[in-house]
Amino acid sequence: MKTKQIVVLIGTLGLATSLFASKDAEKIFDAKCAMCHIKTMPTNKTKLIAPPLMGVMRHVKMAYPKKKDAVAFMVNYVQNPTKEKAICMQQKIARFGLMPSQKGNITPKELKEVSEWMFDNFPPANFRGRGMKNGMRSGSMRHRPTFSSFDTNGDGKITPDEFTAFQNARMQSKMGKKCQGMRKKRRPSFAYFDLNKDGVITKEELLKVRAKKQEARAKAGYPMRNAANAPSFESIDTNSDGKITPDEFNSRFN
Repeated sequence: MKTKQIVVLIGTLGLATSLFASKDAEKIFDAKCAMCHIKTMPTNKTKLIAPPLMGVMRHVKMAYPKKKDAVAFMVNYVQNPTKEKAICMQQKIARFGLMPSQKGNITPKELKEVSEWMFDNFPPANFRGRGMKNGMRSGSMRHRPTFSSFDTNGDGKITPDEFTAFQNARMQSKMGKKCQGMRKKRRPSFAYFDLNKDGVITKEELLKVRAKKQEARAKAGYPMRNAANAPSFESIDTNSDGKITPDEFNSRFN
């Protein structure tokens, strides 16, 4: 019986401590953040000097759904804001400008407490902003990288080198996918070479199609590039039976 009472007492104390901490964090926000980021839905958007808190937290949670990552991002960003780190829509930055660094205005400890409070309380459950559908994130926001994607050494900080390394890796990945997609679009299909539609490609058909393509490009003023490097019929006809099957074609070009 005593054990149950102790457990209940500990739970009550823990809840009370959490509530006090939450109240303290809200007081810090009211004193140091609310002058720009209002906590309620704006009645007159023309008077806003910064995005409302619920809108800010919607974007934060879309990019960083895990509390730990979201808090780490906010602590880092508020002290060292840059356009590259910003997760809000570009038109918001164009309207309000980039948030100034809050170093000296709020301590890292206070900032962590406020960030945790904001994550726990905003946006409200019934909030629906732009880019939201049935409470779910939409568009490119769902592909936002997490804080840990940048913080490769896991020390809770994003250094300029880490940020640059991530951006370079992401750009190379995008360029690789783009080039791959372009190659696939330019690549002719099996049916393109199978002129008589008998399910195989003969050497005569392959050479005839290539010659026709070169002639068409030459007339249009676009000579065939790397024509000499095109795979030979023999390299595609792997079983050397004088016919290219769909499987042989696909294994060479896909």
